[in-house]
Amino acid sequence: MQSNETLVAIVGMVVTFGLPVLLVGLILWFKHRKLRMIHETIGKLAEKGLPVPPELLDPPSRNRNAALRGGLVLVALGVALAVFFSQTQGPWSIGLIPGLMGVALLIAWRVERRDAKNP
Repeated sequence: MQSNETLVAIVGMVVTFGLPVLLVGLILWFKHRKLRMIHETIGKLAEKGLPVPPELLDPPSRNRNAALRGGLVLVALGVALAVFFSQTQGPWSIGLIPGLMGVALLIAWRVERRDAKNP
């Protein structure tokens, strides 16, 4: 019986610590693969003497409102956690953690938007 418990503990630790490492490795591998494909495409275009599209060198930026969306989601999550924990007589202040992170993202979004308007 001791060996089964040891095996379960070992497998649990390997999965717990190995899965995040595997996921990060996969993400990095796919990013590297995409970058390598872009460089190969640029090389082929240069060999043929064709112009390289600017989108290939400088891909379009991600959504400008990503900080806004993330901030609103975190503020809503913070409010929901605070209400949930206050109803269950738990520590409602746990909701402040994601809520204040959301407020910080909203402030960052506002500052970036203001800086984009006034170069």
